[in-house]
Amino acid sequence: MRKCAAQLARRWRSCSTRSIQTTDETRDPEAYETLVCLFDQVHLDNMTVLKHLIYAKDNIPPLVDGNTKSKSRVGLEVLRNKTVLLLISDLDIAIEDIEFLNLVYTEPRGPEHQFNIVWLLVVDVDPKSAAWDMSHQQKFEELQSIMPWYTVHHPSILEPAVIKYIREMWRFSNGIIIVALDPRGKLLSPNALHMIRIWGSSAFPFTKEREEALWKDESWRLELIIDGIDDGAIMKWYDQGACICLYGGEDLDWIRKFTNATKYVAKIANIPLGMIYLGKSNARERVQRAAGMITAENLSHCWKDLKFFWFFWARLWSMLHSKLKHGMSTETDPVMHEIMLILSYDENERGWAMFCHGRGPMVVTAKGTNVLESMVEFDEWKGDADEKGFVVVLQDHLKQKELKTPHYCSHLILPGIDGGISGRVVCAECGRMMVKLIMYRCCTE
Repeated sequence: MRKCAAQLARRWRSCSTRSIQTTDETRDPEAYETLVCLFDQVHLDNMTVLKHLIYAKDNIPPLVDGNTKSKSRVGLEVLRNKTVLLLISDLDIAIEDIEFLNLVYTEPRGPEHQFNIVWLLVVDVDPKSAAWDMSHQQKFEELQSIMPWYTVHHPSILEPAVIKYIREMWRFSNGIIIVALDPRGKLLSPNALHMIRIWGSSAFPFTKEREEALWKDESWRLELIIDGIDDGAIMKWYDQGACICLYGGEDLDWIRKFTNATKYVAKIANIPLGMIYLGKSNARERVQRAAGMITAENLSHCWKDLKFFWFFWARLWSMLHSKLKHGMSTETDPVMHEIMLILSYDENERGWAMFCHGRGPMVVTAKGTNVLESMVEFDEWKGDADEKGFVVVLQDHLKQKELKTPHYCSHLILPGIDGGISGRVVCAECGRMMVKLIMYRCCTE
């Protein structure tokens, strides 16, 4: 503690007489050590931490207020004693992430749940060098213009020591993380992105304890799976007590056969049915083509806005990140088991489907081949369906089918799983430990 205090005193005196150096971090190692010490200490407010992270050179206001038409420049004082979410990304941040955070940021919240967002751009290119050209600057300004929160007025104000701290202590490499700081500058979460994607502002104050408490109140149900990612159709079916089928994939032949067979079964069983296509993760163009075909042929309901597909899959991946971070496994956690099933089925060439009946808790998920065969074989089990319920008997029939057919486990690619998470992942189908491999992928189409 004495060493930290001495370092902070030297650093603060230095800051009062000169501009903080922005050359290579090896020429200013004290700045990095100061940040390490700052986050180990208790402060009266968050100004000390924020001023070391975002340095106001020559007393020029370092932030741009995205909530004003003029995009006015403001100082760090606007963040004093506020919960602050540091949105840290590179230039490849998804527009959908910005749109989703905009919904969370602007939704009504009580005074006890207020927070501010500040965008910090972290790139491999030095923003003060010739390598930072007009294309980089233009992309930065385009992103900045659509963010309704605070942003740094230029990425060059972040010191190399700050960049090093963000990369090493908060494990940022690329993409996006959200670091949560309390009103005193204390670290609440090194990455609250996943709990925000799952629960929005209800995740406040974005701590590990809050995340655990939210999961304790959850179960695998339609509301968790969708939760606002809808154009109104799903919740309409839900309120009407209809049998709801969510399905995904990109095999157009399977989609045609499955939707037609399922609608035929619902008709002869006299079951109100709602079907919606959920696409496939990381396959924007192929999903767009499939969605166009589904709509043109009137096979089922399909979201017209492509961002709904992105929201669904991003949120599902965030659920997996969150569960793994808390040490959950498919063996002990039913929700994680179902998440793993969908994500592993999504990696297969064929599709998958999930059935639930209105407000009932029963949810059945199956791979495309098995669920299509079950629809074709409906005559074999329709008698029991009348007595026990369609979804219950469908689940029994699928279990019997899995016992009779050769078993081929799925594979699962886990993109961007945090380095601190255990590599132990169990297959959701057979319960065996999954083999860990390394994959390098440049594109997803």
